[in-house]
Amino acid sequence: MPVPSAFKFLRRAAVAVLALATPALGQVSENVDTSLLETWRLNSGNVVRFCQYESVPTFAFDRAVGQAIADRLLTNTEFLALGASYGIGGEYAAEDLFVTLTNDCDVMLGMGLASGMYPVEFIATRAYVGFPYVLAVADPEIERLTDIAGDRRLGAPVGSYGLVALVRYSATLPESQRWQVLPYGDMDLMTTRLLDDTIAGMVVYGPSLVHYQQDNTIDGEIYVLPLDAQIAARVEIGGLMLARNGYLRTLIDQAIALMVEDGTITALLAEYGFDTLSPAPGGYQ
Repeated sequence: MPVPSAFKFLRRAAVAVLALATPALGQVSENVDTSLLETWRLNSGNVVRFCQYESVPTFAFDRAVGQAIADRLLTNTEFLALGASYGIGGEYAAEDLFVTLTNDCDVMLGMGLASGMYPVEFIATRAYVGFPYVLAVADPEIERLTDIAGDRRLGAPVGSYGLVALVRYSATLPESQRWQVLPYGDMDLMTTRLLDDTIAGMVVYGPSLVHYQQDNTIDGEIYVLPLDAQIAARVEIGGLMLARNGYLRTLIDQAIALMVEDGTITALLAEYGFDTLSPAPGGYQ
């Protein structure tokens, strides 16, 4: 899905993710003011420093994953939460991320992964989980997306991968079966319109919906359903590092593989309430 920048997702948690077909990007280091880089810092060797964007809906889960990685590497940890107030195009997010990974941390947790998604200065860990977009409805009689009549409206977050995937899928259907897809910039408003039957369903990033339900009192019942396989809107989540940290990336990948194998990732997904989404420990690949 073409987007102005591979970092579009920094403004919206879901979306990270969501630039799954972004073209490979060029170098960003040449755009960074070198006076901002603290290249004098020494690596202590016994601490892994993790950064996270505080707006990501899996923030607490990602932190627990980071701690579990460090436990397996027998290292101490430091965690730093960062704001992310970039525009929808994510301008300058890549440059800021380069500075952050130089000065403040070794790994940025909770990042969407896809081939060619990031500039050449970055490398990604293997995915530690994959999350789907889901269909949320208020009508218990609806069991799948195709149960919704073609003359009804559906909602999805503006700029999200789920919105694009839903529009593309709808375009393949006969005209009489195509839904009107409405983009929403506000989860509160979209949920309100679902519950007052203005829209028959909403397609949202699963963790964003879980996080919203955990943090808000909702005046009505919302039923969460898997999307049809034809849409296949899914996101793989892992860590992002500077390319020069290849050795640490190898160690982290090994730790993640062990955590997938021994059930640690599965247990953490249940602990933080994401197991109901049918996530994929270790990702979909």
